[in-house]
Amino acid sequence: MSDTLKSSHSKQGNGPWPLITLIVLVLAGIAVAWTYFSLAGRQPPLPGQSFWTGRKGPEWSGAIRFEKTGFSEMNVQLVLGSTLHFSNPTSQPLDLDIVSWQGQPAATLKIPAGTTADWKPTTDGIYEYYDAKTTQFGTAHVPGSGNAKVQQVVAAKGSPHFPAPAYGVVAVTDAAGGGVMPSSNPEMTVPGGTMTYVPFVLVVKAGQVIHLTDNDGMDHSFYPGNYPVMFDDRGQVRFYHDSFRGFTMHKNGGKAQMVFYRPGLHHILCTIHSYPWHHTYRSHHFYGGFPYVMDAVVLVEPAS
Repeated sequence: MSDTLKSSHSKQGNGPWPLITLIVLVLAGIAVAWTYFSLAGRQPPLPGQSFWTGRKGPEWSGAIRFEKTGFSEMNVQLVLGSTLHFSNPTSQPLDLDIVSWQGQPAATLKIPAGTTADWKPTTDGIYEYYDAKTTQFGTAHVPGSGNAKVQQVVAAKGSPHFPAPAYGVVAVTDAAGGGVMPSSNPEMTVPGGTMTYVPFVLVVKAGQVIHLTDNDGMDHSFYPGNYPVMFDDRGQVRFYHDSFRGFTMHKNGGKAQMVFYRPGLHHILCTIHSYPWHHTYRSHHFYGGFPYVMDAVVLVEPAS
């Protein structure tokens, strides 16, 4: 009788444990799966998951409106063969200069008040467009760089909105988002003495490591600009703000690395020394690079 009772009690005592164990395993599996998918959702997309489609109709035109202090679209990525449509709704004529990012003239558009003008680029690359009445292409010397000049626009002294330049950036690529010659060295530095990123434009492949060095005597930040990029996506104009978490580079040789996984155009801003203002950026008066805006451009092309 004693053995029978022991056997009976043993079976009854083990009864709920398999079910409890199963429930625990199921809950643990759910927790692991939730954690995995949650973390996976925070990871940048793989290079192959590009949001640049390149699909467009030949009739498409990108529309950019002059806003006196700047332009309605500060960053544009355009398929070669498409047309940019500039409008001037102000009461003053607009002299629009378009140059390569090295300062080579590409076009000059005289746009009277209340009228429009078009520009159809014939060569891929990175361009800047700006109001020639208030903004000019920079000629400041970069210390420690031979005869190199600052390759970016700057507000003209005496302009109504000084020190804010009225300008925008256009990346002209092929239908896949590439076609622009990649930079020979994926490195961007801040030279000592002139607070600017060198080079002003960096062209890299998705997933490629960008090396950053701050050789200046002050800390500088590396943050995404506040303006979204305009893309021609499946025949429609859409706006993307593909942000990354900015960071600060420490002075006197501080280094950092950056990787972009999604192709596209990125406008970089040092938020310590410059800030967004009325369709453009302005520089703070207290830093040595004034009145230059401390910004830069990174074009990320598809990996393949």
